[in-house]
Amino acid sequence: MRRPALAPVAILVAVLAVLVVAVILAGPVSSGDQDPSSTADGRAGTLALYEWLQDLGYGVHRIESAYDLGGSDVVISAAPLDVNPFSQGDGTALRRFLESGGDAIIALSDPTTVGAVLQPLGIETSASAATSAGPSQPFPGSEGIGSVPLQPPGGGDVWSFAGEPDLVPLLGSGKAPVAAEVRVGSGRLFLLGSEFPLSNDGLRRGDSAAFVLSLLEAARGESIGFDEVHHLPPIGGEDYGLSAVVQGPLLAAVLLAVAVVLLLLLTGGRRLGRPLPRRDPVQVPSAMEHVSAVGDLLSRSRERGGVASRYAEELKQRIGRSAGVDPHLPDPAFVASLQGYGEERALQVSQLLGDARRLAARRPDERGLVDLARRVDSLETSWGATAIR
Repeated sequence: MRRPALAPVAILVAVLAVLVVAVILAGPVSSGDQDPSSTADGRAGTLALYEWLQDLGYGVHRIESAYDLGGSDVVISAAPLDVNPFSQGDGTALRRFLESGGDAIIALSDPTTVGAVLQPLGIETSASAATSAGPSQPFPGSEGIGSVPLQPPGGGDVWSFAGEPDLVPLLGSGKAPVAAEVRVGSGRLFLLGSEFPLSNDGLRRGDSAAFVLSLLEAARGESIGFDEVHHLPPIGGEDYGLSAVVQGPLLAAVLLAVAVVLLLLLTGGRRLGRPLPRRDPVQVPSAMEHVSAVGDLLSRSRERGGVASRYAEELKQRIGRSAGVDPHLPDPAFVASLQGYGEERALQVSQLLGDARRLAARRPDERGLVDLARRVDSLETSWGATAIR
């Protein structure tokens, strides 16, 4: 029973699908769960916080193209990345924003990323072993806060703050709170020693949501800007966009799929160009049709060097028959055997054979082959006339 025509295609599609899935699953783990941006829906992302505040009626927006704090009453910076930490200019811009009455919430994952903010304010950080913390003292909105988780189930870094005389502890105990408020001019800087309470995973745990609302309760406006500038790589740095997706397991899967398709085409003898018109298989081609088909094949393939080589062999056969010289001799020996007919005539044959061999070694155009054919015919005619005489 003949197999349906669609069977090979279906098998190929199934094999490619299995290969793509296998390569992607075998590839490295995506960094989606480590992306703290407000566009990420992974565990470390802050998309849930962004959408939740939006649902509560706050005017939320993202600060992306440049660290421009204009139009924001509150700035939230969750886990600035070490690939693009706060610069001195960013620290100056944030202090001016605070001095003019703005509020900022910075949740740390690495203190070195916000050194340009903390050092001018005299704030020091140190590692903390706390996994959760409650209010250090009563503050607006603290009534509903019991315990705020600081580490994900797998563990994480937590930092405490000290050094600033006006630093107000919010969460934690002792002289090194894990969350604190610092007055800067007319504004307030809220420091949180872990990014977990703001993340998609942490916001739903414990009293994280209540703690965030308490920080926003006394804000002087409802326009909240999410800092995405420090979640992006610097210009010329690592790319987290579409090219990063393509350069990962997906690229390997696509390349493997292309290789399988090409292998199938090569081993299956599949055509890669436009098909030729189909002809009647029972019709016997005439000599002219055969010549036309060969000529058309040579024209499409552009491999016309064989035509020039054939002209050279034909020239030796015709002249050899007229002169009584073996045409199977190599070209130099053949020309040497023609010296008895005159050095000039032998030189003409040598030059024409050389031209034909040079054309045969490359891809001659039609004009070059036509010119060669005329010269061969002219020389053959002159040798034939000589032989007759």
